[in-house]
Amino acid sequence: MAAAERPINWTNVANVVGATAIVTTEAVGAMGTTGWAVSSLLKLGDQAVIVATIAGCAIGAVAAFYFFRSAQRAEPFR
Repeated sequence: MAAAERPINWTNVANVVGATAIVTTEAVGAMGTTGWAVSSLLKLGDQAVIVATIAGCAIGAVAAFYFFRSAQRAEPFR
């Protein structure tokens, strides 16, 4: 049976979405905090702190995206 014809495995969907939510929260929070801490430690100024925090959050979001792709391969939706 082709993948498009098989029913969606909602258990896998729930597992992947739940795990991705947890990983996204941790990754974005940790990387954003790291950017803030390093730029504050180096006394780079207010704008640099904001830029470093946003950059850290973006890196965390990219890591979460790749986690989602990997988790979806491990537990396919169909």
